[in-house]
Amino acid sequence: MSKRSRSQPLKIDFRIAVIEETADNIYSIKFVLQSLGYEVLSLSAAPGYLPRLRQFSPQLVIVDMMIPGDGGYRVIEEIRSHVSRKLPVLAITAAAMTGGEEDVLEAGASDTLAKPYAIAELQNKLKKLEK
Repeated sequence: MSKRSRSQPLKIDFRIAVIEETADNIYSIKFVLQSLGYEVLSLSAAPGYLPRLRQFSPQLVIVDMMIPGDGGYRVIEEIRSHVSRKLPVLAITAAAMTGGEEDVLEAGASDTLAKPYAIAELQNKLKKLEK
């Protein structure tokens, strides 16, 4: 049996950027991802986030599609145009979001995850996109 304490996360050499506007959501997802061992950078979609995103060089980006206006769609478009067309993007959507999963995938997301979600669902999506 491992002697690793519960407070020490597994170390995963994998960087995830989270683009979100709501402080509580940022705190929650960042806490979960860090406890799973990921290196995490949280960003607002405010002007100037792209250089920080490129500098962090994430291996996956999580984008909240409910950023005010069409913010989530804009962020995905900017990632695809100015960062990488191949970088995996997990779009977090509201279960009742109009347009649905198809529109989000057509906008350039690699996969979607509807709120509210279980940590196990998030882990499964991350494992799928890490490949």
